[in-house]
Amino acid sequence: MPNQMPADSLAQHEAALKRIYQSCGAERWGLSLTEFIAAVRQSVERWKPQPSDTPIDKFLASLHTRDLALAAACRLGMEAAWNEFIASYRSILQDAACAITRDDVRGRELADSLYADLYGLEVRAGNRRSLLNYFDGRSSLTTWLHAVLARRFVDNYRHERRTGSIEDCPPGALPQAQAESDPPDPDRNRYLLLLRAALEAALRALSPRDRLRLSYYYVEDLTLRQIGQLMREHESSVSRRLGRTRKMLRRQVERALRRDQRLNDEQIRLCYDYATQEWPFDLTQALSGTEIK
Repeated sequence: MPNQMPADSLAQHEAALKRIYQSCGAERWGLSLTEFIAAVRQSVERWKPQPSDTPIDKFLASLHTRDLALAAACRLGMEAAWNEFIASYRSILQDAACAITRDDVRGRELADSLYADLYGLEVRAGNRRSLLNYFDGRSSLTTWLHAVLARRFVDNYRHERRTGSIEDCPPGALPQAQAESDPPDPDRNRYLLLLRAALEAALRALSPRDRLRLSYYYVEDLTLRQIGQLMREHESSVSRRLGRTRKMLRRQVERALRRDQRLNDEQIRLCYDYATQEWPFDLTQALSGTEIK
């Protein structure tokens, strides 16, 4: 049948698909044969070769089927699969992110920012929204994750270039000296004091749990898993909530600088620029002293 769609012809390979399913160990994560075949079908539909191109059986043989099954189980919310994903890929993600950013702290943040999106906490119309929906098994999961990290790094960099962001300025992760060639700005100290006051006020306005989560991450340097264990949260929830808190802080800080201090966008950008050149704040006290309720 020369005009037959590739996905429709999967029925002819039922025995092969069952063998692949059994060999990749998907059962131990709770992924059913039907769910595995659905993941393969999605991959085939994205491939969409012409009828004269690679036969389906050769395409199936080229797939990284264990990685495809693991990704499918993770995006369906199967905890056993997610635990194996973390055990297998946490160090890979962090090493790759540090290599991309050339900074251990920013690399760790880049890697950690992916977990909530990979796990797929958001549900719309009954479907989990996970980045792993875009993995089709035609490359290894390691290769695909490297590409996702690189894309996110580029997107973050472009965003930084457009607007300074307090979430990208963690204490201890910033250069310690202003370029000697820059002319001194008489308003520099004032801008830094205004930014400090706005940030401390925004931190005080956070809920105790949000402050504690930030303290664990930035002050005590705990991993997402360690924070999750202490706060009885899933590590992907920790990642999502840290990201939400950082965005909330940025909005509140910029609102205070505009509303209370009457700074314009260029002056706010200077606040961030000066802070990234030399982070003058010790936020340990502002983030400490909170207990889990």
